[in-house]
Amino acid sequence: MRGILFRIRSESGQALISGLILLAGVLIPLMFLVPLFARVEQGRLAAEQAARDAVRAAVQSPSATAAKSAAEAAVARARTQTGEPLELTLEGEFGRGGVLRARVRTDVDLTRIPLFGSIGTVEVSGDAAAPVDRYRSFLRAAPSP
Repeated sequence: MRGILFRIRSESGQALISGLILLAGVLIPLMFLVPLFARVEQGRLAAEQAARDAVRAAVQSPSATAAKSAAEAAVARARTQTGEPLELTLEGEFGRGGVLRARVRTDVDLTRIPLFGSIGTVEVSGDAAAPVDRYRSFLRAAPSP
């Protein structure tokens, strides 16, 4: 009987230590997943904001060529602010009542997260559309003689 009581008394605290080890096995990977998802969300937000800025700059331009260059300038500003490699695609008709659509995509590099090693990249994108003002008068090129 004394042997059984001695064994029971010597195992006090074992469940607590086992529970902490199991909990650490769940919490440590979770600590690395939070920055991973935050990095992807940061890239998505940068792409969406750049798309909104690009389409807004494009529809306020006086001509189609100026619209393209204004949209690219807006994405270039966003690129310098966020540090993301943003790529712009501008579609639509630049005319009265037309709709311009901007799509900005970026590849989020997941290797910048500590201890992850070489995971790769995730592509995220942002889309925005805006109508060109129906009553906007466009500058027209002078007729050639």
